[in-house]
Amino acid sequence: MFETIENIDGALVYHGNMHNRIYLTEADHVDLDSLLPKMKQLAKEKQYEKILGKASEKGVNTFKSKGFMIEAKIPGLYNGTIDGYFLADYTNQKRLLNDEKNNKTIATVKTIAKAANKPNTDSHFELPLNLDIKELSSSDFSTLEDLHKKAYKYHPHQIKDVSYFAQLEQLDHQFYGLYKNGELLVSAILDVNTNEANVEIVDFVTHPDYRGQNLSYFLVQEIKKQMDKLCCKTIYTMVRATSYGLNITFSKHGFILAGTLINNCIVRDSLESMNVWYYKGINA
Repeated sequence: MFETIENIDGALVYHGNMHNRIYLTEADHVDLDSLLPKMKQLAKEKQYEKILGKASEKGVNTFKSKGFMIEAKIPGLYNGTIDGYFLADYTNQKRLLNDEKNNKTIATVKTIAKAANKPNTDSHFELPLNLDIKELSSSDFSTLEDLHKKAYKYHPHQIKDVSYFAQLEQLDHQFYGLYKNGELLVSAILDVNTNEANVEIVDFVTHPDYRGQNLSYFLVQEIKKQMDKLCCKTIYTMVRATSYGLNITFSKHGFILAGTLINNCIVRDSLESMNVWYYKGINA
């Protein structure tokens, strides 16, 4: 399994050796005083180096009291009115460290991406006639797995498969794909949370022959159009902090930088910090 997903005391918890990390979400209505020590014990048992939690304003002080620090903040993440936070605890302090070159790259990416920010009223590029976008269903999961195999050919441990997609579907995830002449070129996975009125874009995968063409731009454009249908007021995503292309893409779409999650996950074979970007709908 790509990552273990389980419900612990009412919180949705993702954890595994691949990222060497615990990520807990939907923990807004649970007893954090009881849950967080369990997360620390799980990290100790599995030798995970980082615990990342998503919480609303009312949970922040409890997280802080357990040694967590704020890494990102999204205004109105919960139903457009209550701020959301990403807080981290590092069980291995070395995980907090970045070399000087990496820190400079992250800072430069932020500066350039912020300069590309466009207001919501700016016109968007039209989808080229030879491309089309559709929402994917379970019948498309084998095609989605094939795209992952091509994208992560040299990193097979990161390939998500049909069974994992099926598990995500049961957890209210939706799937979109961009096609050219019937071939899937780019996919996006959305975590739709109707209770919180938000959507997280959790995964972008591009066919290796089409990288660098900024095709993800058109998928982001389509996802924004679906906000009313998805009953969401906020879209957010985590992007590799060293990726000029994706950070600029989200900024061009009017997304705002919320913060940076330090050494948050493995992308291909390297530990990457992730920039958190968010977009507020017109009715938010």
